[in-house]
Amino acid sequence: MKNCLLLLLAMSIGFTSNATDIDTTSLLDQELILQELVEEVLTNQNLDVRQESSDELEVYLERILNDKASYKHEFSRVRGISIVQPENKKFRIFTWQLYVDKDNYQYKGFIQTAEGKVFKLQDKSADMRTVEFSLLKPENWYGALYYNLQPFKHEGEDMYLLFGYDAFEFYNRRKVVDVLYFDSSGRPRFGKTLLEMKDGRGRKRNVKRFLLEYSSSVNVSLNYDKTQELVIFDHLIYGSPIKGGGPSSVPDGSYCGMKLTKSGTWEYVDKVYKDDPANVLINATNYDEMINNASEPKKKKKDIFGRSK
Repeated sequence: MKNCLLLLLAMSIGFTSNATDIDTTSLLDQELILQELVEEVLTNQNLDVRQESSDELEVYLERILNDKASYKHEFSRVRGISIVQPENKKFRIFTWQLYVDKDNYQYKGFIQTAEGKVFKLQDKSADMRTVEFSLLKPENWYGALYYNLQPFKHEGEDMYLLFGYDAFEFYNRRKVVDVLYFDSSGRPRFGKTLLEMKDGRGRKRNVKRFLLEYSSSVNVSLNYDKTQELVIFDHLIYGSPIKGGGPSSVPDGSYCGMKLTKSGTWEYVDKVYKDDPANVLINATNYDEMINNASEPKKKKKDIFGRSK
């Protein structure tokens, strides 16, 4: 299986440096190779195989995306890679997750622009100490699996809220709201001091990105509600939900939010009443639900994490 897959990769991408060598008429066939690699990344029980497959997926997908003709291709048959795109279709973001061990998850991805530029996203979150205040580039990205984005304007410039999931560690998960924009040279930047939040002491602070860390035993919402035109998220309190896991944060049943001001900043809202979560917010906290939230039911097979495929 593995040798056959490597042979298909070699035949498909070739070993030249010219991205235009990709046969754009066979993108549907190339999707099958992508899907095989994704399945290895998500389900193989051997870490070396998962890591190797993720690296191969990164190389192969980059070559496909560097062909400008691939931008109009939807990759609808590839399950396990998240693809988010704004309505203006100026770019799209591909992200996926690699399980290393119970306390270590890595993320990889690309930004592909309509102009044909491709930026590889390199997860450096493990090295970050001031995540909420750091201005980041593709080379030192806070890795996450993106499940939504919301465009807005600040001082006349197009900007985007990115909503992502970080499996983080065994006892705790994270969700993140990041700010994406493109500089004067067209390069993506992550983080801008436009988000107002309240810290554990009740003090409001302005941050470049917002992190919501919570116990892995609970579900937590963090998303944009188009009906109320608000970012809405669970209000968290400290508790000890997992024996031996130490204190962690859990929802208390109330909701907070952020609303867009006329100046293009996101202002903290203390009390929010959430509508029907089935229609408004994404409550999923696992990889499969994030990626395949609207997909058809599948046979109940288990992957290495004990989740239904």
